[in-house]
Amino acid sequence: MVQTVYDICIKDVVKISNDKTLFDVIELMSKTNLRTIVVEDKKNKRYYIVTTTKLLEFKIANINKKTILKDLPINESKALDKNLNLLTVLNYIDFSEEYMVITEFGKLLGIISYTDIVNNIDPQLLMERQTISSLIHQYKAITTDKHSSTIQAIEIMRQNSCDAIIITNKKRHPIGIFTTKDFIDIIHLDKDLSKPIKKYMTSPVDTLPDDTTISKALDFIKEKHYKRIVVVDEEKRVSGIITQKELLRIVYNKWIELIKEEGSKMSKTNEKLIQTTTELKQKISLDYLTKLINRNKFEELLDKEIERFKIDNHYLFSILIIDIDNFKSINDSFGHLFGDHILQEVARTLTLSSRETDIVARWGGEEFVVILPNTNLEKAAITAEKIRISILNQHFEKINNLTCSFGVAHFHNSDSKIDFFKRADEALYRAKALGKNRVELEHL
Repeated sequence: MVQTVYDICIKDVVKISNDKTLFDVIELMSKTNLRTIVVEDKKNKRYYIVTTTKLLEFKIANINKKTILKDLPINESKALDKNLNLLTVLNYIDFSEEYMVITEFGKLLGIISYTDIVNNIDPQLLMERQTISSLIHQYKAITTDKHSSTIQAIEIMRQNSCDAIIITNKKRHPIGIFTTKDFIDIIHLDKDLSKPIKKYMTSPVDTLPDDTTISKALDFIKEKHYKRIVVVDEEKRVSGIITQKELLRIVYNKWIELIKEEGSKMSKTNEKLIQTTTELKQKISLDYLTKLINRNKFEELLDKEIERFKIDNHYLFSILIIDIDNFKSINDSFGHLFGDHILQEVARTLTLSSRETDIVARWGGEEFVVILPNTNLEKAAITAEKIRISILNQHFEKINNLTCSFGVAHFHNSDSKIDFFKRADEALYRAKALGKNRVELEHL
């Protein structure tokens, strides 16, 4: 079974509000030793990702550390639904989308990278023979002399849009590496950037010979937990640098195309099966007489509304319980076939009187229920009254007028599903007791 993005994402996400400053992000990165921080726009439920590469750009541009995050040029991160499987995601993202957020109803659940997705789909086709020397010409290393100033090294990194620079001696042998992580540490501590880069570089630096196979290079990355590989030629001179993401992209590129092609074939092959399954689910969820959703499906959807209410502080909804007045006497006087006709007509009126977002169901017998999303108690009462009048104005051959009683309730912070329904049901009971054909509201 193919995993979902939620299965493999990083769930322990560090985030910061977009009303904080650039300095707050730098301090948080230094404290948590992370290279990626999620910036949250709570008002609009949007998320942005600040990486060390982005901080490097801000440093070179001399952006003030007191700048508010929402005023900085940070691109919004692509949001993925938690239930998307990895193969589906690969069909509409590419390696340029380095990090994405996982959400549900706008709530942040985790963060995932393109590499995470590719790395968790095992094609069992790792290249055992091809060496990294055949790839490295595309990924030339950016180098600088150990005596260069730190600010010069940072400027070189910015100009080349890279997140690491190799420090070499006169023979071009690598003696150290300076990464964006080192950059974060020194700007957090306000170190002197005029000092030689050798003062802040990480040394020694592990390297791989360029005749190493891709398979072994991947093993090396996993074993060392490195983000990148520094590659040297037979004379130990730097010949290139390649990141884990780039290496994996090359290895899996053809395989991904194959998966897309096979996925398309599978989709066509299974189209009838999927259609049959969908139709079966619909049949199971529908009331056979009125073609409205049934009680079981309604309760499932109500649970989702309650969950959404708990997640979103601004979300609200109400419920209507509708009971046909004197339905037993109609059945007894005119027979069950006429009673069934009445039920179907009331169901039709409820459907026509509802918005696309409303959820209309047959609760059982002559009772119906309607969920009204984004509707407060007052508006729900107005909706109920309109439906009551619509039913009252309908013409039936064997009876003068058909009437219904309505109970209306609004979901509150302290509610359970049982409490919510009980208030609506009690309101319906009052409508019946007060003469029927009326709308009654909940009593708190």
